[in-house]
Amino acid sequence: MKHATILWLSLFFLIQGIFAQNEGQNKQILIDTLSEVVVTSLLRPEKITRAAASIQVLATKDIERFAGSNIGELIGTLQGVEFTRYGVDGTTFNARGLNSAFNNKVLQIVDGRISTSPLSGGLSVFNNGSTIIDDIQQMEVVLGPQTALYGPNAHNGVFNSVTKDPRKTPGTSVSLSAGTQYQFSGRFRHAQKIDNNWAWKVTGEYATGQEFNFTDSVYVQGQTKAIPERNVDYNFRHIRGEAHLYYNLNPKTEIVVSGGTSKNNFLQVVTSGRNQMRGVTYSFLQARLRSRHFYANVYNTWGSLGRSYSITSYTQTFWTRTQQGSLYLPPDEAEALALTGASFRERSRRFNADFQYNTSFPDIGLFLVGGLDYENISPNTDNGTTVVGKSGDISVSQVGAVIQLEKSLISKLRVIGAFRYDNNDNFKDLFAPKFTLVKDFTNGSVRLGWAKAYVLPSIQNQYANIRSFFFGNGGKGILYIPNNANVNDPEAITSTEALKAEEVGTWEIGFKGQASKKLWVDANAYYGISKNFITPSLPVGGRALEVNTIKVNHNPIFAGTVSNDTLQGASFLTFFNYGRAKIYGLDAGVNFSFTPAIQLALKYSWINADFEENDANKDGVISPDEKSLNAPNHRGMAQLTIKDLWKQRLNLYLGARMVQKYDFFSGNQIGTEAGEGTRVPPKNFNYGALGGFTTFDLNATYQINKKVSFNFNISNLFNTKQLEFVGAPSIGRLAMASIKVTD
Repeated sequence: MKHATILWLSLFFLIQGIFAQNEGQNKQILIDTLSEVVVTSLLRPEKITRAAASIQVLATKDIERFAGSNIGELIGTLQGVEFTRYGVDGTTFNARGLNSAFNNKVLQIVDGRISTSPLSGGLSVFNNGSTIIDDIQQMEVVLGPQTALYGPNAHNGVFNSVTKDPRKTPGTSVSLSAGTQYQFSGRFRHAQKIDNNWAWKVTGEYATGQEFNFTDSVYVQGQTKAIPERNVDYNFRHIRGEAHLYYNLNPKTEIVVSGGTSKNNFLQVVTSGRNQMRGVTYSFLQARLRSRHFYANVYNTWGSLGRSYSITSYTQTFWTRTQQGSLYLPPDEAEALALTGASFRERSRRFNADFQYNTSFPDIGLFLVGGLDYENISPNTDNGTTVVGKSGDISVSQVGAVIQLEKSLISKLRVIGAFRYDNNDNFKDLFAPKFTLVKDFTNGSVRLGWAKAYVLPSIQNQYANIRSFFFGNGGKGILYIPNNANVNDPEAITSTEALKAEEVGTWEIGFKGQASKKLWVDANAYYGISKNFITPSLPVGGRALEVNTIKVNHNPIFAGTVSNDTLQGASFLTFFNYGRAKIYGLDAGVNFSFTPAIQLALKYSWINADFEENDANKDGVISPDEKSLNAPNHRGMAQLTIKDLWKQRLNLYLGARMVQKYDFFSGNQIGTEAGEGTRVPPKNFNYGALGGFTTFDLNATYQINKKVSFNFNISNLFNTKQLEFVGAPSIGRLAMASIKVTD
């Protein structure tokens, strides 16, 4: 660590010297990117060139050129973001490796509200949320550990969306989009400033489409024969809307009350196969108060799984019960039984409140931010289909506090320090410090920093109850009777080692700014140590009695038998912590302006890792899936933008995306180059490694008049084979056109 610190400091001052030499040459008109304003990196408005973190921005002009309604496709154009998609509708995101089908290491925020689903999986909602793309002012993506400022689960980054203020962007807009795979989206937004005190807005969308026709293979225990997924519904649908009311108490103080909801049908890839998600809902109610020095934010978030079910489990049960034998049922009865047994039922709630105070001391160049926050999550499953117990059995609270100081030193040098403390009912005394040194120049900055972050096991990791043999492992762990133990001996009862928070500590050095009159540079290097990864589900020999002090009834099929008071043949699945990894990489980008109307952006990311102590299942062998980075070593993008053609009404965008081939492991889902076309139980069928493609995208925007605009975009222009996720189809060519009318 001592040598690494010396290396980072040396690089920091070397880059500082280079920029200092060029500072006098850079006082020209800035590239458009430099004028973008961000709010995420320091919990206050800050120019992107002064940001104390690696931050990328999708501005209004970027969003408005897109013809679709799924902003996830645009996020994939940002530097440093590991973008993947498992279908027309399904997009996923990560940063800095260690991805999986259940990845909650990137915190999602909309208007100061944690918009992650309150359901037990705790995943980001993205296209299943209530915010429409036409109402997003900008999206900021902050990469790297951010727990010190934003709390648990800001582990690999923060995605922060800021919606449009009706006082600054009033009016009415209607958008219609249509494209391949029967895609359609109808959206509206109306915003009005009533007077100097009152303003409001409402938004809504109806979106539908059809996934690629892909049928995965399902396997029944004890059988080698593959069974096609049964009755897959490839249609997706999203209905969403929001309403916001703004009131100014005085010129410097405002109150905003907001609410929104969505209902969604879609296909979801998980660690065991795919889920048919039907009637999944997301809704929130929020109130914010903001003044010069104070910020208060209170909101409640609800979620329901509706009539969702596991396609894998449904297919397995139906096949088993329709085979001749003692378990045989007529198809109609087998269908009803299979759907009932594979269904998920959950209606959960999360309550959040946070308060911040900021002040500055100009005489000594000091800026201070302090904050307190509270969270309570209550998963509600009356029949225990996804978590243990019944309604009211689980309530997990967390209290956090943060303080951040920014001090201006000599020669435009700033030092920024933040410290966060969290106390969770199941995870006590969590600390996350952050330190950054920033050297500002006229047209850019250089920074060096270190930060620690953690991601807490989700409610599912802690309290899962899937078919009464797959349990969570949080809090007090799982009490169980091991196989070969006397069932009447209280001393024989043992406990699993409960999950701990996953942690990462990362050094970063970066610079962002205008290196010459026409050249904009953004580069960031990092080196971090991660530990306490959470395993996929692993088997344990024994009969479960309690999960985190809540009693369970072990599924009779897996509860084993008792002979002479001795338990034999019992088993259950759960999660454990394991391993340690050194992860290091580089994200670099340049934007060259040939003329004010023609710009070329080149972006490149490299990542690698060294794994230690990664024997997750304690079998004495570190298998490939126990040391998989789950990310390509190399990724690159080129983006050419040509503006103001055809009487300054037409803008063109051509993009190329290169993703190196790489192996991916996520529970039973596996995609490797060596095993392509085979299956090694208990894994699912191996469709081959991910990546290994270069694809091209095309976008055109035409402003018909002041009120009407037309957009058209094509992704994967040449229909290249594009396998991006395990257990998912190749993503073929997708085209979308839209027309937007504003008053």
